[in-house]
Amino acid sequence: MTPKTYDPQSKKIILDALLDFNFKDIPETTRFWMIRTKKGYFYEEFLTKNFAALAWNDITDSTNFNDLDALSDRVLINYPEIKRPSLVINKCKNFIYEVKSGDILVIPNKGSSIIAFAIAGDYYEDQNKTVEIEHAVIDRIEDKDIVIHEVNCPYRKRRHIQIVKIISTKGLNRHLYRAISNYHGISNLDTYSTIILDQLYNYYTFKTETHIVFNVKKQSPIGLRELAKFLHSVTDILSTVVPDENISTQLTLESPGNIVLSLQDICKWLADNYLPLIGAVVFLGGGSFLTVKLPGAVQILKDIFTLKIDVAKEKAVLTGIELDNLNKQVEIITKLKQAGIDPTTLGHSFDLLGDCSQSMQIEPTEEFTPSNSIVTEPEDDEDEEQL
Repeated sequence: MTPKTYDPQSKKIILDALLDFNFKDIPETTRFWMIRTKKGYFYEEFLTKNFAALAWNDITDSTNFNDLDALSDRVLINYPEIKRPSLVINKCKNFIYEVKSGDILVIPNKGSSIIAFAIAGDYYEDQNKTVEIEHAVIDRIEDKDIVIHEVNCPYRKRRHIQIVKIISTKGLNRHLYRAISNYHGISNLDTYSTIILDQLYNYYTFKTETHIVFNVKKQSPIGLRELAKFLHSVTDILSTVVPDENISTQLTLESPGNIVLSLQDICKWLADNYLPLIGAVVFLGGGSFLTVKLPGAVQILKDIFTLKIDVAKEKAVLTGIELDNLNKQVEIITKLKQAGIDPTTLGHSFDLLGDCSQSMQIEPTEEFTPSNSIVTEPEDDEDEEQL
């Protein structure tokens, strides 16, 4: 048996992860929204207290939206700065009724230099937040008469949220960055659904598409041969599972940037037998489905799929965790062979993918914690929407 450069516990962790691997399944009904934070003043509070909120306290879930003329008049009286009350009314209706629990929210900080992604929860109202309190707080913000840590969000309409990920917008997809650069209190981002999901997850299924996202961190230019070897190795492995015509790719042709593999209409191909092989592609390509970094991980994966040993002989002498590992390794190989795949023929492609992933510095998306993504001063030149 080839001498190991890793410990049995590391191999056990990877084997368990491969046997349990599956794609994150995003419900088809999921919608995507951006919620702004009033020049960053409410960003910290949203993240630390796990809620998002919308202005215009005079409009609540008990408002009669059927009489638009009367409601428009009320908006103009209570918010004389508003020029188009219908837009305010529609935004409030969206926040109250159209945003659903499970939708994904994009919450930018001041200047949109950092964004938080969150899962929307139930709608509720803070009855203590009146129109008068809202005006008092917002007026002080507009007059720059209050610092960012001395104000609480005065908005009544709220939704519970669960923060999923916080990232820098440096290197963010330019189309998504342009979309979040508007100053509307709430905006629908359904058009950017897959771009948002590519930022959130290294592998997922949404509607008819399955995406595997490779985040290239290399700062220097990527050579054509290097890129070609990477794409060839991934395609060679996946094409044993998915028909070639169902595999496509999208590249952000800059470094750092993303390489996104899109697998179309492959639900019928994602049999349980295939998943360990796809999991290996995700892992070798930098997609983290483990909570720890393991030394020798690439070698472990190669050994798992090669299995160049006398299984019966090894089982006779192994005990404990090593015997358990061998049984799991045999289970994976058996699954693949039952699906008509001989993983031992993919050794070269695994080598290429591992080498390219290291040279291109492919890693999971960098993530911030709420504590180090908090801003201390509002953005001077960021203005709220004009309605």
